[in-house]
Amino acid sequence: MPVLFENKYQSEKKFFKETVFYSHFRKSFSICLMLFMAALLAPNLFFAIRSDWQGTASVISVIIGVAFFVIYFIAYPVRVITASKKYSSDDTYTLSVTENKFTYNAPKNAEIEVSFAKIRKISTSRHYLLLISENDDIYAFKKDGFEKGSYKEFLAFLKSKNLK
Repeated sequence: MPVLFENKYQSEKKFFKETVFYSHFRKSFSICLMLFMAALLAPNLFFAIRSDWQGTASVISVIIGVAFFVIYFIAYPVRVITASKKYSSDDTYTLSVTENKFTYNAPKNAEIEVSFAKIRKISTSRHYLLLISENDDIYAFKKDGFEKGSYKEFLAFLKSKNLK
Protein backbone atom coordinates (compact mmCIF):
# COMPACT_ATOMS: atom_id res chain seq x y z
CA MET A 1 0.00 0.00 0.00
CA PRO A 2 1.26 3.51 -0.75
CA VAL A 3 2.46 5.70 2.10
CA LEU A 4 0.00 8.58 2.60
CA PHE A 5 1.77 10.43 5.41
CA GLU A 6 5.26 10.41 6.89
CA ASN A 7 6.18 11.97 10.20
CA LYS A 8 9.67 12.24 11.65
CA TYR A 9 11.13 13.90 14.71
CA GLN A 10 14.11 13.80 17.04
CA SER A 11 13.93 12.75 20.66
CA GLU A 12 13.56 15.90 22.76
CA LYS A 13 12.50 16.81 26.28
CA LYS A 14 9.17 18.35 25.20
CA PHE A 15 8.21 14.99 23.67
CA PHE A 16 8.64 13.28 27.03
CA LYS A 17 6.94 16.10 28.93
CA GLU A 18 3.87 16.02 26.72
CA THR A 19 3.45 12.24 26.45
CA VAL A 20 4.09 11.65 30.16
CA PHE A 21 1.73 14.53 31.00
CA TYR A 22 -1.04 12.79 29.08
CA SER A 23 -0.46 9.41 30.73
CA HIS A 24 -0.02 10.96 34.18
CA PHE A 25 -2.78 13.59 34.33
CA ARG A 26 -5.26 13.09 31.49
CA LYS A 27 -6.18 9.43 31.75
CA SER A 28 -9.66 8.82 33.10
CA PHE A 29 -8.34 6.81 36.04
CA SER A 30 -6.02 9.62 37.11
CA ILE A 31 -8.78 12.20 36.89
CA CYS A 32 -11.18 10.03 38.90
CA LEU A 33 -8.52 9.35 41.52
CA MET A 34 -7.77 13.05 41.91
CA LEU A 35 -11.47 13.93 42.22
CA PHE A 36 -11.99 11.13 44.76
CA MET A 37 -9.07 12.30 46.88
CA ALA A 38 -10.28 15.92 46.72
CA ALA A 39 -13.78 14.79 47.75
CA LEU A 40 -12.32 12.98 50.75
CA LEU A 41 -9.95 15.77 51.66
CA ALA A 42 -12.54 18.59 51.79
CA PRO A 43 -14.78 17.24 54.60
CA ASN A 44 -11.76 16.07 56.60
CA LEU A 45 -10.28 19.54 56.37
CA PHE A 46 -13.59 20.97 57.60
CA PHE A 47 -13.76 18.54 60.54
CA ALA A 48 -10.12 19.14 61.42
CA ILE A 49 -10.86 22.84 61.82
CA ARG A 50 -14.39 22.73 63.33
CA SER A 51 -14.70 19.59 65.42
CA ASP A 52 -13.04 18.66 68.68
CA TRP A 53 -13.92 14.98 68.93
CA GLN A 54 -12.89 14.10 65.35
CA GLY A 55 -10.01 16.55 65.17
CA THR A 56 -7.13 14.09 65.48
CA ALA A 57 -8.47 11.64 62.89
CA SER A 58 -9.30 14.48 60.52
CA VAL A 59 -5.85 16.04 60.87
CA ILE A 60 -4.25 12.68 60.09
CA SER A 61 -6.56 12.27 57.07
CA VAL A 62 -5.70 15.78 55.84
CA ILE A 63 -1.97 15.07 56.20
CA ILE A 64 -2.34 11.80 54.26
CA GLY A 65 -4.42 13.53 51.56
CA VAL A 66 -1.98 16.41 51.14
CA ALA A 67 0.93 13.94 51.06
CA PHE A 68 -0.86 12.01 48.29
CA PHE A 69 -1.25 15.17 46.18
CA VAL A 70 2.37 16.21 46.75
CA ILE A 71 3.69 12.76 45.84
CA TYR A 72 1.40 12.59 42.79
CA PHE A 73 2.62 15.94 41.45
CA ILE A 74 6.29 15.23 42.25
CA ALA A 75 6.00 11.90 40.39
CA TYR A 76 5.36 13.70 37.09
CA PRO A 77 8.78 15.39 36.71
CA VAL A 78 10.46 12.23 37.98
CA ARG A 79 8.71 10.20 35.27
CA VAL A 80 9.76 12.73 32.62
CA ILE A 81 13.40 12.55 33.72
CA THR A 82 13.31 8.75 33.86
CA ALA A 83 11.77 8.48 30.39
CA SER A 84 14.14 11.00 28.83
CA LYS A 85 17.22 9.24 30.25
CA LYS A 86 16.33 6.07 28.33
CA TYR A 87 16.83 7.81 24.98
CA SER A 88 19.48 10.11 23.57
CA SER A 89 18.78 13.34 21.72
CA ASP A 90 20.04 11.67 18.53
CA ASP A 91 17.19 9.14 18.53
CA THR A 92 14.73 9.56 15.69
CA TYR A 93 11.07 8.56 15.61
CA THR A 94 9.63 7.75 12.19
CA LEU A 95 5.97 7.10 11.42
CA SER A 96 4.61 5.98 8.06
CA VAL A 97 0.85 5.98 7.47
CA THR A 98 -0.99 3.84 4.92
CA GLU A 99 -4.74 3.48 4.39
CA ASN A 100 -5.45 1.05 7.26
CA LYS A 101 -2.42 1.20 9.55
CA PHE A 102 0.69 3.08 10.50
CA THR A 103 4.21 1.89 11.15
CA TYR A 104 5.97 3.29 14.19
CA ASN A 105 9.76 3.11 14.33
CA ALA A 106 10.86 4.08 17.81
CA PRO A 107 14.42 4.08 19.09
CA LYS A 108 15.51 0.84 20.74
CA ASN A 109 12.26 -0.86 19.65
CA ALA A 110 11.46 -2.97 16.68
CA GLU A 111 9.21 -1.65 13.98
CA ILE A 112 5.63 -1.64 15.28
CA GLU A 113 2.62 -1.83 12.97
CA VAL A 114 -0.63 -0.49 14.40
CA SER A 115 -4.03 -0.79 12.79
CA PHE A 116 -6.29 2.24 13.01
CA ALA A 117 -8.96 -0.17 14.29
CA LYS A 118 -6.87 -0.51 17.48
CA ILE A 119 -6.83 3.25 18.14
CA ARG A 120 -9.50 4.25 20.65
CA LYS A 121 -8.75 7.91 21.25
CA ILE A 122 -6.95 10.92 19.84
CA SER A 123 -5.58 13.72 22.00
CA THR A 124 -3.48 16.75 21.23
CA SER A 125 -0.77 18.45 23.17
CA ARG A 126 1.08 21.61 22.34
CA HIS A 127 3.48 20.03 19.83
CA TYR A 128 2.12 16.49 19.29
CA LEU A 129 -0.93 14.61 18.15
CA LEU A 130 -1.30 11.56 20.38
CA LEU A 131 -3.00 8.37 19.24
CA ILE A 132 -3.94 6.14 22.17
CA SER A 133 -4.46 2.44 21.51
CA GLU A 134 -6.85 0.03 23.20
CA ASN A 135 -4.09 -1.08 25.59
CA ASP A 136 -3.10 2.56 26.42
CA ASP A 137 0.02 2.71 24.26
CA ILE A 138 0.68 6.25 23.09
CA TYR A 139 1.87 6.96 19.56
CA ALA A 140 2.94 10.55 18.98
CA PHE A 141 2.96 12.46 15.70
CA LYS A 142 4.80 15.77 15.81
CA LYS A 143 2.52 18.47 14.43
CA ASP A 144 5.27 20.14 12.42
CA GLY A 145 7.12 16.91 11.63
CA PHE A 146 5.21 15.82 8.54
CA GLU A 147 7.55 15.14 5.63
CA LYS A 148 4.75 13.78 3.45
CA GLY A 149 1.30 15.28 3.82
CA SER A 150 0.42 17.88 6.43
CA TYR A 151 -0.99 17.99 9.94
CA LYS A 152 -4.37 19.31 8.74
CA GLU A 153 -4.61 16.65 6.02
CA PHE A 154 -3.75 13.99 8.60
CA LEU A 155 -6.52 15.21 10.93
CA ALA A 156 -8.99 15.04 8.05
CA PHE A 157 -7.76 11.52 7.29
CA LEU A 158 -8.30 10.47 10.92
CA LYS A 159 -11.81 11.95 10.89
CA SER A 160 -12.56 9.90 7.79
CA LYS A 161 -11.58 6.86 9.88
CA ASN A 162 -14.10 7.98 12.57
CA LEU A 163 -11.33 8.71 15.05
CA LYS A 164 -11.83 11.71 17.31
